[in-house]
Amino acid sequence: MVIEEEEEEKLDWSTDLIDSLWFHIGSFLSINDIERLSRTSSRLRALFTTNDFWSYLIRRQFGSAIWRRFIKNPSILQQGDKRLNSSCRSKLIYSELVKRQCISFGDFDQINLDTNRNYTTIADSSSFSGHVLYIHDSVEFCYALHIETMFKNILPGRYDVICRMKLDLPYMLGETEFVAIAEQTNPGEIAYTQWTQEDFLSMYRCFNCDLTGTNLWFYQQIGVVEIHGNDLCNVYVSITNQDPIHAKHGVYFDFIELKLRSE
Repeated sequence: MVIEEEEEEKLDWSTDLIDSLWFHIGSFLSINDIERLSRTSSRLRALFTTNDFWSYLIRRQFGSAIWRRFIKNPSILQQGDKRLNSSCRSKLIYSELVKRQCISFGDFDQINLDTNRNYTTIADSSSFSGHVLYIHDSVEFCYALHIETMFKNILPGRYDVICRMKLDLPYMLGETEFVAIAEQTNPGEIAYTQWTQEDFLSMYRCFNCDLTGTNLWFYQQIGVVEIHGNDLCNVYVSITNQDPIHAKHGVYFDFIELKLRSE
């Protein structure tokens, strides 16, 4: 048994490179690739499970400000978090940071809709999930509009709230409000944008291609939402138009996304 262990150590090719080089190599790999690589060597398995390694990845990929905010603050993901039993703290933080916080409007399991109208989705190969939500009321049926969703267990910080949409000669009379707010007793900065029919038409003119007769997708920033404190938090997002007397149509919603700001 001792002889086998000695032979394994002699055959451990990972010792040909110093730790700093493995840290650098790891910065180009996904979490799954790092886990696969760690299975090839006992040394790499030990190296890739240290807080130093994942802390290095955070600082390299997200910058010093994010690194100081999450790694130097021991109150975020404290030892009481059950997930720390099977993983190091820096790895958990890195996993949350690289996770894309994006919700598709075509996924009715994550989107809550008012019951006034029959919301429909249409297939779109260029969309986030393959389907988009299409607002297309008939003239005979006129209702208020309300769409909402929730991002769950988001790290504290300031996030850009971005909505991907497309317009096809939109008809959205009244005021359409886009809101994102942290689910906290005293929430910080709230993302808020209000559009009128003229705003929709202006964006339609900007992203309508006369030559091809197509309408282009665009990304609209709703604002910045802030999660203060040290605890993970949910973020509530809604799109509302309370005008009950005009039909609403010509709007395609693809997804809503939170992007962490570095400052």
